[in-house]
Amino acid sequence: MLKLYNMKKIIQYVGMIAVLLGFCTCSDLMDKGPLDKISETAIWNDLNLAEAFINNQYKVLPNVYSGDFCRSHRLSFFTDEATDKYMGSGTADYYRGGMSPSNLTSLNSWKYHYDYIRGCNIFLKNADDLPATTDADKKKKDRMKGEALTLRAWSYLDLAARYGGVVKITEPFELSDDFIHPRSSFEEIMELIIEDLDAAIGLLPEEYDSKDWGRLTKGAAMGLKSRALLYAASPLFNKTNDKAKWEAAAKATKDVIDYAERTQLYDLVGDKDTYSDIFRTWPNKEMMITMINYPKYGSWYFSYPDGVGGGVDGNGTHDGWSTTMISQKMVDAFEMIDGTPFDWSNPVHAANPYANRDPRLDVDVTHDGSMWVYEDTFVEFWICEKSNNFNLPQYKDNVYPAITPGFEMDDKVYGKNSLGNKAQVGNMPEVGYIYRKALDVYFEDAYASEPYITAWIVMRYSEILLNYAEALFETGNEAQAKIYLNKIRNRVSMPPVTATGNELRKKIQHERWIELCFEAHRYFDARRWLIAEKEFSDPFYGISIVKDKNSDKKVYTPFKFQDRSFPKQYYLQPIPLDEIQKSGITQNEGYN
Repeated sequence: MLKLYNMKKIIQYVGMIAVLLGFCTCSDLMDKGPLDKISETAIWNDLNLAEAFINNQYKVLPNVYSGDFCRSHRLSFFTDEATDKYMGSGTADYYRGGMSPSNLTSLNSWKYHYDYIRGCNIFLKNADDLPATTDADKKKKDRMKGEALTLRAWSYLDLAARYGGVVKITEPFELSDDFIHPRSSFEEIMELIIEDLDAAIGLLPEEYDSKDWGRLTKGAAMGLKSRALLYAASPLFNKTNDKAKWEAAAKATKDVIDYAERTQLYDLVGDKDTYSDIFRTWPNKEMMITMINYPKYGSWYFSYPDGVGGGVDGNGTHDGWSTTMISQKMVDAFEMIDGTPFDWSNPVHAANPYANRDPRLDVDVTHDGSMWVYEDTFVEFWICEKSNNFNLPQYKDNVYPAITPGFEMDDKVYGKNSLGNKAQVGNMPEVGYIYRKALDVYFEDAYASEPYITAWIVMRYSEILLNYAEALFETGNEAQAKIYLNKIRNRVSMPPVTATGNELRKKIQHERWIELCFEAHRYFDARRWLIAEKEFSDPFYGISIVKDKNSDKKVYTPFKFQDRSFPKQYYLQPIPLDEIQKSGITQNEGYN
């Protein structure tokens, strides 16, 4: 969020507000606890206290900690990208098709967002009364209003993308209010989102000096508008394929691109050799909305490495664990360097599956042979068979965890990061892949007392270009769509896409999956394209790697790790049962 040199002061303000207002302790959407009148007077007569109040609303944005429900990288657990090693977050029930109004899994974000919507509504109701006598104070006041509007739009967009139409509330609740509010339609929620973002675009500054880097900007609000209109134009929410909605998405996105080119504030950064710098250095021009990882301040920011994992050190430094295990399907989706698909039936591919691949694979996924921290430190997920029968499959019928009769894992010769390492077996990934993309690769450095400061990217400029490619295609402009699609591929020296028609649509969707993997896009994208019912029902595969003890030869065998199910009703999440019982609002179709 904010540059943190003045964090102690901000935390003091937020602490005061939390004590005085009991803020963000609402038990549910209909919480109507009155504000303390003395506290209100103090806050809305002091710009600094009001700023601390709006700073607190930034916590609604996704971050790595996010233990209360799945967002940021954890949303990948609910897609074909990844799984939770420890099967937390309600994933087991979700995979079995068991998500329901009374079994919400950690996907539920209803109460979470309405707590922050309430905070934004409180601020917006009082903002005009804030004292602002100087030009600087007036600009600050406008900026804070723009932040509140953008954060409210963020919450409503996330709610609408998950639940469809939701309850629209734009005023703080008072004791005398009627708390029975019906669900608004998806279109009505989108109207509010666009109205808020248009207002915010006129209020937010283009950029900040270093002490406020990370606050929401004009470009951030414009980018969020692009995302919102793209979602609204997509098949899940645009049943009649109204081309006008795609045209609106294209226009809003082109506005962002023109703005970026005019101001030089946003652009793609890096190349195939420096692509990882996007995620591990800040600030940079690709970042449009971020949340800063600053572990000294504990849960006020996202704690590291909670959720992502502390690396793969087989010697046990920082436990060497990782929650986020990546699917073989995700790994296979990265093309060969010449742009052709990876193919297990190709003996050259199968013999050395991580060679000559799209360079983004090595940035995004830690696999056997990945370099870790130092040039002479490599990840070793391989095992050996005790009698060195390395051609014998590890798993019977290649299904975990049934061991093939006669296969015995060697407990003396093994890759240090593998399941053969008995001292660390509980921490090592069963599927042979873990998350890497935004991980601080120096976390395992014995000389580092804590992770480096990093930024979780909520939105970056590559998304905007991909938004535009998709919207252009759907409005019939294939030639221009390919230009913007290939800007993303050219950056990492991947060959240009030349497909047309429906094959081009598939290429656009595939490139978006690869470029934005693990960044909380796949869950929304596959659902809005209406392909999740198929893609998320695929079994989850991992990789078994058995090595010859006497050479570097390895045999790679994909195996089924998990069965998955994505029932049709999952396209929209269930509204919590207590909200249905309390307010009488309608439930989404397919949930009892």
